[in-house]
Amino acid sequence: MLLAGTTLATLSITTRLIAHDIFNTPAGIQRTSGVLFPLFTAYFLGCLLLALGVFVGKWRRARGLARAQLQYLGIGVAIVVIGGSTTNLMIPILTGRSTHSWLGPYFTLPFVALVGHAIIRHRLMDLRLFISRGLAYALAAALLSAVGIAITQVVAREWASEPLFVHPHVLIIAFVVIAMSSNPVQRIFSRVIDPYLHRGRVDHAKALRGATRQLSRLMSPRELSTELRQILTEAFVPEKFVMLVRPFGAQTLEQLTTADDMDAVDSLSLADLTTEQPNPGVIVVNPVNERGAARVAHEALRTATIEVVVTLGRRGQLLGAILLGPRRSGDAYFENDLSFIEAIAELASIALENALLYSQRIQILEYSDRLLESLDSAVVAIDLTGKITSLNPAAKDLLGLGADKRGTPLDVLASEIAWALAMAITGAWHPRDVEVTIDHATRGVLHVILSTAVLHDDQRSVTGALVVVTDLSTVKELEKRQRRVEHFAIMARFYAGIAHEIRNPLAAISNFISMLPDRFDDPEYRDTAVRLLPNEVARIVRLADRLRLMAPSEDGKLNIVSLPPLLNDIVAIHSPAAEDQHVKIQLQCPDQIPKILGDPAQLVQLFVNLLRNAIEAMPNGGTVTIDAEHSRETRSIIVRVIDEGPGIDPIVRAKIFEPFFTTKPSGTGLGLSICREIADFHRARLALVPRSSFGGSVAEVEFPCTPQD
Repeated sequence: MLLAGTTLATLSITTRLIAHDIFNTPAGIQRTSGVLFPLFTAYFLGCLLLALGVFVGKWRRARGLARAQLQYLGIGVAIVVIGGSTTNLMIPILTGRSTHSWLGPYFTLPFVALVGHAIIRHRLMDLRLFISRGLAYALAAALLSAVGIAITQVVAREWASEPLFVHPHVLIIAFVVIAMSSNPVQRIFSRVIDPYLHRGRVDHAKALRGATRQLSRLMSPRELSTELRQILTEAFVPEKFVMLVRPFGAQTLEQLTTADDMDAVDSLSLADLTTEQPNPGVIVVNPVNERGAARVAHEALRTATIEVVVTLGRRGQLLGAILLGPRRSGDAYFENDLSFIEAIAELASIALENALLYSQRIQILEYSDRLLESLDSAVVAIDLTGKITSLNPAAKDLLGLGADKRGTPLDVLASEIAWALAMAITGAWHPRDVEVTIDHATRGVLHVILSTAVLHDDQRSVTGALVVVTDLSTVKELEKRQRRVEHFAIMARFYAGIAHEIRNPLAAISNFISMLPDRFDDPEYRDTAVRLLPNEVARIVRLADRLRLMAPSEDGKLNIVSLPPLLNDIVAIHSPAAEDQHVKIQLQCPDQIPKILGDPAQLVQLFVNLLRNAIEAMPNGGTVTIDAEHSRETRSIIVRVIDEGPGIDPIVRAKIFEPFFTTKPSGTGLGLSICREIADFHRARLALVPRSSFGGSVAEVEFPCTPQD
């Protein structure tokens, strides 16, 4: 391609093969083409189309500023190529005349204008052309004067040629200069030309009022960065704007805006520079006047074309920084500009602190919402008026509450939950891990555990309360299965114990019966049989009586029971028999004590068994104390049966509740096993602990109070 172009150029200069002859006629310039002129035309158009294709491909791949630069350059090139080719190539080859060839050079004027626009506004070829205000005024005056002179030459040619004291062109220039000095024209110039040249005479007071309005609203840090970019760009048009923030608790600055040159800035050096001034301020980048680490930071910023560093901080804590590049107009940041930036820094610091607090609050709320959504427990909050303010999705499944229940009174809740919230918000009672039952629309009666918490504001004033309700259905089912498994294990040991207990007397009876045919007439045999057989049968009968008392707890029914009358009756019935064994029974039970849920028959059996064990533990007599009290901390009723016996060996204490385990020669080992079964059915805690190091035992049963109490 280059060789062909060189050859055609040489032929056009040295021969008549391309342009045979050119001469001037009254009709204009005429040209006689050579035999190779069509080849030259085809070569020129081919090169033009090839170059245009390469340019369009590069323009399509470019993005951002590079695309804008190529766009203006392409428009200028298209005007020159299309216009010049039409007037100086296409028309002559079609008509054989070059009448309009004089227009070709004028197509370079829009090309120059567009290239100049691309250089001024878009830094074409990375050129930085700074046009001062005086030069801009001079160019504008010259352009207007030239336009005025051209108009007078066309419209009033006679006036322009008349002899005057001063040449008409001088008058036009003087008029333009005077007009350019007037306030209206200067205002128009400032509105049109100054923004075009990236220069503006900012009204600091007006801009500060506008910035106050813009920065006074609540926004996120990224929105604040956008607002500050707009404010500072309108005032100074910096080549670069970078905002960095340091969230609460962080040690490094995070960049909010994107800038290609920021990778060259040493973040540690920038941190050293900004931490020296944690309050709002302005730092002008000038490595010459700095020393040590500050000089290194200034040099790094100067390398990244940063001229001003604006620190943002509140209460001695650095919150962020703004980095400004040089002004695109080429002007410096003067003292009044720096004062304006410092005032903006004060406003921006307040806005940034609010923005960080706002972001922190949003994160906390988002975390709380996600946490509440993931909870299987229902969470309901109310305000001081008793209206529901928030609830989580689990409340819909467990309590039947939908999102439409927000703002409704708390009486839409189950009565147990509503009362718990009401008492918590009034301070009458703060339920913690309280087990209650509620009625579910589809699942019937549900066992739940609830806890309440009081909500306060920053002044520690009560603003509301919340309740956490956890479904115990799965737990209860697991407990039921566990009890069933334990019951099966107990029954296995139970049956083995029964077999052992029954086999011993039956073996004795069987032996006597087997000897009956041979020794029926033996008086000694008959006397022995009469004396021993009733004892063995009595053993079986006593065992049957004890087994009859071991009723399955699953079939019992819970009712509200008052313990004082029940304990009084037990003491009254068993005191005479105990006194025969030199044992005195004392009852210490307040008349006013909360009620419990229980089966009266099983409770009597429980306390009688414990009382009997206590009496049997004192063969030489003593005192058995039955003590009942209300524990407000655990909201439970504790009944203790205290004896003065020798106590229980720690080795056997772990097995004391197993069926058929006994330390008594004539015991069956079922008494305490039955007591444990009854206690489990009542959701009570049964423990057997030493009274003191000198002896004695305490059988302690802890019952939960009824929800009403």
